[in-house]
Amino acid sequence: MIEVKKIINKGRGIIATEDIPEGTLIEVAPVEIFPFEPEQTLAEKGVFKYYFVPPLEYSKSHNVNRYLVFGLASLSNHAEKPNASVEWVENEVGVWAHLIAQKDIKEGEEVTLFYTNIDEYADAQKFL
Repeated sequence: MIEVKKIINKGRGIIATEDIPEGTLIEVAPVEIFPFEPEQTLAEKGVFKYYFVPPLEYSKSHNVNRYLVFGLASLSNHAEKPNASVEWVENEVGVWAHLIAQKDIKEGEEVTLFYTNIDEYADAQKFL
């Protein structure tokens, strides 16, 4: 349903390999949660350059846990009006990232997300 491709001026990104209807569960990926540590970022730890934050919590405070997604959703590029979103699901096995189409996505179209913490990216201008 999706694949990684090189996107001009963005680097890697996710492209739909078929038409994806609104509401479709595109991917389920495991998540590791890293507690907020004010003196160190995940990038400084060398764990991963980009991470997710829970939007509702982040809107109240930037001192929130960071979510590392082990799936293709982690390669989705930012868009002000994205066509997908991530739903965080916790069960007895752990936390999961569900990548869900928020509108119809055509074959060949890039799958995008809104980066809640775009203000923390040193190279944010590349994404805007």
